[in-house]
Amino acid sequence: MADVKKLVSAPDEPKGRLISIFVGAVLLPSLALSYVAMDFVHKLASAQKATKIKNATGILYYIEKELAHTAQNRALEAAQALDPEVLLEGRPAVIDAALRKQGIGAGVFTTLRLETSSPRMILRTLRMGNRREIEVSPEVLAAIGSFADGAGEDSVPWPAREGQTGGVLRFRFSCEYAHHELIRDYFENEFKRQNPDQALVVRVSEPSGEVLYETAPTRSDVNFEVTREMDSASFRGLKLAMRNRDLSIDQQVKRWQHWTWILIGFIDIMLGAGLLLVFSNVRRELHLSQLKSDFVANVSHELKTPLALIRLFAETLELGRVPSEDKARQYYRVINKESQRLTQLINNILDFSRIEAGRKEYRFAPTDVGLIVNEVLEAYRFQIEQQGFTLEVAVADDLPEVSADKEALGQALLNLVNNAIKYSRDEKYLRLDVRRDGERVLLSVTDRGIGVAKGEQKKIFEKFYRAENSLVHETKGSGLGLALVQHIMQAHGGSVEIESAPGKGSTFTLVVPIRRRTETA
Repeated sequence: MADVKKLVSAPDEPKGRLISIFVGAVLLPSLALSYVAMDFVHKLASAQKATKIKNATGILYYIEKELAHTAQNRALEAAQALDPEVLLEGRPAVIDAALRKQGIGAGVFTTLRLETSSPRMILRTLRMGNRREIEVSPEVLAAIGSFADGAGEDSVPWPAREGQTGGVLRFRFSCEYAHHELIRDYFENEFKRQNPDQALVVRVSEPSGEVLYETAPTRSDVNFEVTREMDSASFRGLKLAMRNRDLSIDQQVKRWQHWTWILIGFIDIMLGAGLLLVFSNVRRELHLSQLKSDFVANVSHELKTPLALIRLFAETLELGRVPSEDKARQYYRVINKESQRLTQLINNILDFSRIEAGRKEYRFAPTDVGLIVNEVLEAYRFQIEQQGFTLEVAVADDLPEVSADKEALGQALLNLVNNAIKYSRDEKYLRLDVRRDGERVLLSVTDRGIGVAKGEQKKIFEKFYRAENSLVHETKGSGLGLALVQHIMQAHGGSVEIESAPGKGSTFTLVVPIRRRTETA
């Protein structure tokens, strides 16, 4: 939780505050724009649904007109096979007889008659090569028009022929023929050619709800979203209904709306993530900049301490103020040890620089771990004795040689011992334990110092990082030691482990494989 608060809190640096303002200035308008866009998408979806329904209604209108056109063509074909006098008379019984005689069949039409706009219609027929003119008087035409004025009938223009006046053919198919023959023939031929993938499903039903025809079977729970009642006399009262085969119009619109909202949300998330990444990176760079400044100050202090001791004892020896030879030898040892300490600090910085540049090289060879432990203890013997540490060393007798870079492994162990000495307060205790564990050798350094909190045990291996502890910051350090230790152990195919608790001390363990993986392979 502390890490989250730390991440989202405004940085104290002026540059950090400027970046925070920039992030807010970009993110907040983006969220507002997304809110407006989502509302716009909702309105657009409603308009899209209305358009789709309108288009579907237009398709039903087209189907109705196509059915009416089919009916007109059938009526013309039947009428042209009959004698015009029969069509002019228009009596159903005579029409049925004439249709049966032509092989068309009876009961197809309820009405079939011809109307002409001229008061006289001259019909020319050829019989046995002779021409006969038949004149229909205005009185007869008036009598025909009196029993049918076209109401409840369909009509189609009657084409003018040689010697004939054009007119209007009025007709109405019988329900049986129109509802079964015409409708079925249209949908199974003409409509199927126009709808080859059967993406549209059309149902024709009676006013009572009885289904006459359906282009594809439909479950009872599926609704037809668009309907139209037919006006043509032959199909009057029939209802056309249409749906999409796979997704309804409402489902299509909702799916489009859903995915559009997801896309807007995804763009917002990516934008937010990008801004958060920029913000966190800038904060991290600012933090690293501060750490580097602290590093320079701490390294300067660390360099200053051994240099001051070396200078002090060197001046004492130079001025001849040494009371005895034993004291002189002691001063020489101090100068030697402090110079070694100074060398170690400089080596840490140089090695870290090589690691950052990718130029650090290790020279692996069979190495005696016990000898490395002795050399490290000898380097810190003076500090251990001067500060009153209780030292315990346990080196197993059956230690094998390991494949390691002797100097690098010694440097890693030296850093752990140095940290144990620096961060011990009241209880001065130091233990080095070296033992074999299967195909590994474990080097443990134990102290009873200030310890490390659980949440920071991974972070302390990061470069320049120093634990958030006032006792830690009282002690000067570069923040590179443990990062260098971890890199050395990873290069050896091993690891560094820690067991620690605040106020109870720490145990750092170097896990060194006896043989590296490349050698085993």
